[in-house]
Amino acid sequence: MKLLLAILPTVVLTLYSQFITKWRVGVLADQVASATLLTRVIRYLSDPLILSSYAMTLIASIAWFAVLERYELSLAYPIFIGVMFASVTIGGMVFFGEPVTATRLFAILLIFMGIIAGTR
Repeated sequence: MKLLLAILPTVVLTLYSQFITKWRVGVLADQVASATLLTRVIRYLSDPLILSSYAMTLIASIAWFAVLERYELSLAYPIFIGVMFASVTIGGMVFFGEPVTATRLFAILLIFMGIIAGTR
């Protein structure tokens, strides 16, 4: 449980980054649909919310340092990835209307079972 609490800042900041980037790219894609790749990239990277997501990713990396100081990488990283996979999948379903399938739900269940087993 302590490990899950330790990775929580990294998870929350990374989720913010992923969801904001997905949302803003979706909004901006219509505006730059016919533009060149370079123009699209410049437009995306000049968006304040996308820049904020990059800042949160940097802060998440700094928060990750604290996790690595206290826990083994071979334990912390798989749990982080599992929590991220499940959280992004659920968030994609809730916020972006991505499809809910039995396979995805089963995968999330397996991940949570693995997290429980891995933290004991």
